[in-house]
Amino acid sequence: MDYVATDARAYERSMGRWSRLLAEPFLDALALAPDQRVLDAGCGTGALSAALLERDPGAKVTGVDLGQAYVEAARVALPQARFERGDILSLPLPTGSQDAALALLVLAFVPDPLKAVREMARVTRPGGVVATAMWDFAGGFPFLRLFADTAAVVLREGAEWRDKHWADPIGTPGRLGALFEAAGIRNARERDISIRQEFSGFEDWWEPWLRGQGIVGAFATGLEPPARSRLEGALRRAWGVDGPRSFVATARMVTGEV
Repeated sequence: MDYVATDARAYERSMGRWSRLLAEPFLDALALAPDQRVLDAGCGTGALSAALLERDPGAKVTGVDLGQAYVEAARVALPQARFERGDILSLPLPTGSQDAALALLVLAFVPDPLKAVREMARVTRPGGVVATAMWDFAGGFPFLRLFADTAAVVLREGAEWRDKHWADPIGTPGRLGALFEAAGIRNARERDISIRQEFSGFEDWWEPWLRGQGIVGAFATGLEPPARSRLEGALRRAWGVDGPRSFVATARMVTGEV
């Protein structure tokens, strides 16, 4: 998976702002008991961990992420939690050591989502909670559909890139629940979570991608300058009259018990 995770500040400007908004309704839906041992799998810069500790300072949070820069940023921001560099496919935690294992906006970016969910279940105690949420890229994320569909129309490599990342979206209704059932997680329940993000104008939406983070930033910065300029021009036309814009985004959430 060509996901770039090297610049925590740049990530915050592109996708971190979405994670921080989504963390609140995600935790609202979970309603975890206080003072739990909680794994934040694929923690990024710590958006979910921060939201959890804000509402429950007694929670014992462990965050794991492959991106060293993101882990270091989370350690600085949240010294009361524990953050480690590690792979969600082989979590560096003992079996049954967590009361809950959570993964926010992660599973679309791992090569084997079923193995990842099984690892989350492994480290969760019997009766504990496993939960995840992923954007519905196909129909619930116009913020990125604007980029992907425009790129597919104006660039040959854009069509190939969109087909690679949008052809089989794991956030489509039914997919996460089936994944949990295949992993042996009981009582899998799906629901939608929708949030709204505000942008001051086109540059607020476009410029963060030029920092190269995630799959979108990696694609944009990997283009040759003429192709990138062509894409930017097409995106400006798709945006329309420059000015403030807000986008509603929908993530599919699933919860279950070990």
